[in-house]
Amino acid sequence: MSDTILQPASLPNERILTINEMSNVVNYSSEFAQMSDKYICWRMRSLNGDPIPPLAYPMRLRGMAIFMCMRGSLDIEINLVPYHVDAGMICVVSPSMLFALSNIDYSDIDVRCLFVDLDFLSDVNIDLNAINVRPMIEHRSPVLKLTSEEVEIFESHINLLSLHACNDTGTVFKRNIARALIATALYNLLDFSFMRIDEVKDSTPTLNRRSLYVHDFLRLAHANYATHRSLDFYAEKLCISSKYLAVLVKEATGRSAVEWINEFVILEAKNLLRFSGKNIQQVAYALNFANQSSFGKYFKHLTGQSPSQYQKS
Repeated sequence: MSDTILQPASLPNERILTINEMSNVVNYSSEFAQMSDKYICWRMRSLNGDPIPPLAYPMRLRGMAIFMCMRGSLDIEINLVPYHVDAGMICVVSPSMLFALSNIDYSDIDVRCLFVDLDFLSDVNIDLNAINVRPMIEHRSPVLKLTSEEVEIFESHINLLSLHACNDTGTVFKRNIARALIATALYNLLDFSFMRIDEVKDSTPTLNRRSLYVHDFLRLAHANYATHRSLDFYAEKLCISSKYLAVLVKEATGRSAVEWINEFVILEAKNLLRFSGKNIQQVAYALNFANQSSFGKYFKHLTGQSPSQYQKS
């Protein structure tokens, strides 16, 4: 990876890795395909023993990254917790998590990689709230050991996404196909992980008290965002002050508690607007807004589009 990935000049303090910075992996990939600002597929493979520069210090991803190790091994650090990834393992880095890549076995490495931009991810018809917070609210590791059949299935997903990106005509059909392909890949990942819940839990580090507050907040917010958008509600449930809860969540996730609640609401609103068949007023009531007008103002403030504009996009 180039220095533009390690230290993006546009955001030196936030250290947020966007799809534009991530596209620099083309310089170190034996295979590479990108569908505009939507997703990237690449193969991290050592050619002729040439080293692959690591992502030396933690950064946050503006999107979701998936690494499936086919051969060799590498170490990944997520939210400051180290994980070792061997052949046959897959690692999922959810949006906004701190991420670093190091200690790659340069002599024999082959990793299939997928990065999906956050904006495009929110347009995919899948329960993104569950994916984004599942590793935190269920004490589950972001690294999973796959069977040989599962490796073959997910590699097929990446191959198909690569072919689709290489044949992108920019039409609405291609965009909708990409949404369906990403959704299918993510649903398969969820299916893989649900088959081995106990195994994954046993490999996850124990949370300390401060982390448990964050864990419980995310669990509560995920269950109650449709009816409660006030931070005071969650602080009261946890028997701590709103100010203290806000500090803990910001320190642990890099995002404010209110931002988490808003994201849950907006992701669900987008799914309902686009895929449920409900009209805007019905979506507003489903998300516990007093009326369509208040929902419209809330949605436009956070997305830059009105609900009707989003439905038509």
